Amino acid sequence: MRLLGIGREGLNLFCRLMDIGQAVLSSWPPLYILAASVIYYCILKSAVSEEMQLNKEAGNIINYLTVSGDGTWKKRGFSSLFGVSTLIGKYSKKVLDTVVKSSFCQGCSFWSKRKDEDMDKYNEWYETREENCSRNHSGTASKMEIDAITKMFLRSEEKHGVPYITYMTNYDQVVVTKKECVGHIEKRMGTRLGNARKTNKGIGGKGTGKLTEKVIAELTKYYGLAIRRNPNSVEEMRKGIWATYFHKSSTNERRQRQNCPPGKDSWCKWRQAEAAGTVENYTHEKPPLNDKVLEILKPIYEDLSSDQLLERCIRAETQNNSESLNAIIWTFAPKDIHSGAKIVEIATFLAIIFNEGFLPILKVMSVRGATAGQQAEAYVNSRNEVRITCSERRSSEFSK
Repeated sequence: MRLLGIGREGLNLFCRLMDIGQAVLSSWPPLYILAASVIYYCILKSAVSEEMQLNKEAGNIINYLTVSGDGTWKKRGFSSLFGVSTLIGKYSKKVLDTVVKSSFCQGCSFWSKRKDEDMDKYNEWYETREENCSRNHSGTASKMEIDAITKMFLRSEEKHGVPYITYMTNYDQVVVTKKECVGHIEKRMGTRLGNARKTNKGIGGKGTGKLTEKVIAELTKYYGLAIRRNPNSVEEMRKGIWATYFHKSSTNERRQRQNCPPGKDSWCKWRQAEAAGTVENYTHEKPPLNDKVLEILKPIYEDLSSDQLLERCIRAETQNNSESLNAIIWTFAPKDIHSGAKIVEIATFLAIIFNEGFLPILKVMSVRGATAGQQAEAYVNSRNEVRITCSERRSSEFSK
């Protein structure tokens, strides 16, 4: 039922309306939790081995790993009681470790209000409170991610036999060798351009040479592509970034195409004409951005092409995998439906099991004693094929 994103009552409602009786017991049997955790830990172990091998093939010390990390919260804002943090390997793009943080325990909350009603039962509960308490965090919700990431770094050698050397995040609190997420840096360009348009009246809206929404989208996209296409050179990144600035200022009388990539496959039509030997007949179809817009954009480009920033973008890292995983977790434990720490943990296990596609879900069923039939196997094979096809298509579109 976690795969459906509904709780016990939701599944019971469906079963009753379909006249197939009450389907689920009043609580999660330990076997369900055990089954999910067994497969989860097996997949983590496999992911670490794969990451080490790929790290070695890339010319690095086999067990010195680069990871990206991200945190996600059950409730939007800074008042969430539950948070999940993950570390993902650079080369395998698979989860290597995860921590679920909870600042709330249902058992403690329940018995704290009933201490005086039945002292004997309270004392009986209290004897096992420490081992059963689901609260493992004190402090603000925003601190959950910092504490969780720190915990995973500190236990990496004990748990996996590897140290994490480089950490990529959009925060600065964890001091290792920090790498920027290209996706977040690209968004920064879009935000800066959008703010410039709002605060400088007259440069946006309709008209020749204005900073329109379409122009902002184009400049943002090509800013990100300039970094991704030149992952090993700060100078080439900077050249690619400024190419779009000068491209947008180019006219027939003032050609500014020196930074545009040459060749017939260039995104610049003037460069295409140059490669075809027809540059003498080339005429600029679109008007350039006006001088006022270019004046306002220049310091933004200078800021977002600094050595300090671009050096942290070397090897063009991205946190897309972390953010994709976060979405899956909250599909299994929806934010608008109440659930405790144990449900969030199970949802995290199931989401991470997707490292290997849908097939391991059948393994979870097998561990808890359920035999998968032909229809179930056919479905997961079909689901995996669709998933891979969609992933390849997105990767292809992303790299264009």
